[in-house]
Amino acid sequence: MRLSPIRMLNIAFSAGIFPPDIGGPADFVPRLAGWLMRRGHVVSVVCWSDALDHDDKCYPFEIARIARGDEPFRRFWQTVSALRRIARNADVIFANTLDMEVHTAARTLRKPTFHKVVGDRAWETARLRGWYSGTIDEYQCATKGATLRCLDYLRTFPLSRADRIIAPSCYLATLIAGWNIPESRVQVIRNSTKVDFEVGAPVLAAFGGRTILTACRLVPWKGVDRLIAILAQLPNTRLAIAGEGPDRARLEALAREHGVAKRVVFLGTLGSAQVRALMQASDVFVLNSNYEGLPHVVLEAMAAGIPVVATNVGGTSEVITQEETGLLVQTGDDRGLLNAIRRILDSSALTERLASEARRRIEREFGEEACFAKYEAALVDVVGRRAKN
Repeated sequence: MRLSPIRMLNIAFSAGIFPPDIGGPADFVPRLAGWLMRRGHVVSVVCWSDALDHDDKCYPFEIARIARGDEPFRRFWQTVSALRRIARNADVIFANTLDMEVHTAARTLRKPTFHKVVGDRAWETARLRGWYSGTIDEYQCATKGATLRCLDYLRTFPLSRADRIIAPSCYLATLIAGWNIPESRVQVIRNSTKVDFEVGAPVLAAFGGRTILTACRLVPWKGVDRLIAILAQLPNTRLAIAGEGPDRARLEALAREHGVAKRVVFLGTLGSAQVRALMQASDVFVLNSNYEGLPHVVLEAMAAGIPVVATNVGGTSEVITQEETGLLVQTGDDRGLLNAIRRILDSSALTERLASEARRRIEREFGEEACFAKYEAALVDVVGRRAKN
């Protein structure tokens, strides 16, 4: 795709997760930042990290790492301070999370802000801390006490002052509009993935049966517990789980309780190339979440040529067309999930058809170049509009 010349910008990014963290959100900033630099823009990044001594020489841009595990108040002001330093000469600050920190720094620097919203952080925090047990959609219209209202304020306030908000799906754009954010400030740019990517060495031992793969953060709304429960009905099949999170101990205990511990493989944190190797070595990829914006991992699985079964939540149906590029099931429908997995495991013809059509759709609609060009145009537009005001 040939791109026309465009105004060169100085862009400061914030990132709540960044390599060596794994997953789509972690990979997004270095992928986009690298692409923008190749286009001639100047880029710098402030990120939270557990690896402050990580070797960042492989990146062509400046990175300031802030200790994720630090005391929250101290971490907040360290992040704001780093943003003020790194964004002093920037034309725009791009918040890939850390919205309040970006707002605080941008206000003193008088810089425009550009926010990517991948979910409802108020709901996520409430679920993880046990303050709310319902779904993300139920949360939007729930009666809330002071604690939940405070979470909503912290989520929405910096977005209400943003120059542009990017949602990776129409579903999320509708959610954001419900937070009293003007629709004119919200733009949908769907997530993307590389079609051809590096594949790492195998990380699974040989196995005589079939392999189901899921890759996600181990939190309650990812539905890994239900995958473990139905595994008892899938003989000669193992479940490989790539990812870490606070739910791991509970999931390991659940595997023992269901008598399938020997067929559940917890692989922990893996690099992107290793996850892709797993995708190519597995029979079906399953994402049993009850909450998604537009999952990067589904795009990667489709590009890797593995058939996908996913719950019909959030923006997932904006990339998976039922019976064409994958199989969709309703959240909480264990029988439907089991039947969808069985259909793929039992039919090589279905596997081949879904996988090939999925890869074609990724090549056609979710390629990295077209997606990043939209981000570039949106950033230039934001800076241009601010300059006129």
